[in-house]
Amino acid sequence: MCNARKVLYWEARKPVEREGRKPSLHYLRSILFIAAVVILTIVVSLSVPFMWLFNAGSPTVRAVSQVWARGIMLLFRIVLGLDYQEYGREHVPDGACIIACNHQSLWETAALSMIFPDASIVAKKELSRLPIVGWFLLRYPMILVDRAAGRQALKQMVEEAKRAVAEGRKVLLFPQGTRQAVGEPMVFQAAGISALYTTLDVPVVPAACNSGLFWGKKTLMIHSGTVKLSYLPPIAPGLPRKEFQAMMERMISEESERLVREAAKVSS
Repeated sequence: MCNARKVLYWEARKPVEREGRKPSLHYLRSILFIAAVVILTIVVSLSVPFMWLFNAGSPTVRAVSQVWARGIMLLFRIVLGLDYQEYGREHVPDGACIIACNHQSLWETAALSMIFPDASIVAKKELSRLPIVGWFLLRYPMILVDRAAGRQALKQMVEEAKRAVAEGRKVLLFPQGTRQAVGEPMVFQAAGISALYTTLDVPVVPAACNSGLFWGKKTLMIHSGTVKLSYLPPIAPGLPRKEFQAMMERMISEESERLVREAAKVSS
């Protein structure tokens, strides 16, 4: 596609510590959460044969998916004590736009799916091969990209995003392409987001969260606390591609740094 670009990121000194919580309790609650998610997923999946039988359309699939996403967020809060706060929601237009968020954990995938239930989410095509889950994604419909297909994948993504925008829906993607831990340099994949920006003629809302402080990239242990999710002023369409890309990367990286620093101050 194109070379990734690196943006220096704030170097985390230590994970945010939670007072009054023993590590063993964190593990226990995390295991309980994951078990509850598996049960919830199985229960929701029982609806798939009926939706397949009656050829359910996208609105029905989205409604069922919302049960799953809202259930996940409820489990975060009840089982783990992990809640969230939104800032700058006034920056998100009511109609079609692109929301570009940083990606630190699986938390933002569930959270943004719930917050923007009509959005088309850009995801990797490999997920469509998963039993049951793949059927959901195709009927949702998500924008599934085969990253090995090069330019053809980019063209397909743009065409599917055009359809979503024409329906007045938002397009949600993680321009880093994959999860990146707090403390790692932020690396952005420029091709996808730039192609959408220059083609769709809708504003891009940069967004940032600090979920990686509570759920690390390579661990199942999840901490309690409050994830901060911040929406920044939209970037209007019409900028040159490179200027847009530089502005978006700077806005997301600076806001990510700020959220992490603030959380570190609160915990110290």
